[in-house]
Amino acid sequence: REYFDWIAANKEKILAKDADTLKLLIQGSDFIKREVVEIDPTEQNERATLNFGHTLGHAIEKLKNFELLHGECVALGALAAMKLSENRGMIKPEETNRFKEALGEFHIGTQVSGLEKDAIVAASKNDKKMDSGIIKFILIHSIGDAYVDRTVTEDEMKQALDQVLV
Repeated sequence: REYFDWIAANKEKILAKDADTLKLLIQGSDFIKREVVEIDPTEQNERATLNFGHTLGHAIEKLKNFELLHGECVALGALAAMKLSENRGMIKPEETNRFKEALGEFHIGTQVSGLEKDAIVAASKNDKKMDSGIIKFILIHSIGDAYVDRTVTEDEMKQALDQVLV
């Protein structure tokens, strides 16, 4: 959460590509990833949280024929995962909106066109993050507090996709 807040507080410097700020941004990302990987080097649980946004993001990326950047697709998947977490009552709409606004402030798209929910859900089942036929979906209790969930239904994914599809 602190890192998310730091990014928001340093938005102008990041957008201006201030070298010192970008160095801190990269170091912060690297620190978080390294810390998580050291806790769970074989991706049994904690490390999977680094895949926040990837389940639906990879499906969107594939269905858009890789026309969007990987990060753009993961951001869309993360926004849908936020909505799913919100729909389950774990986060408030304000948190989803804050994340969506942050994406917009960094000129990252928050909607995608030309895709159908059923196709995205079907493509998500081919993701490498599947575990014995069950999707390991990453949800959040709050910004900065992600966890692995193996109970996400197709209907929940479709409802969450309303957040990003036009």
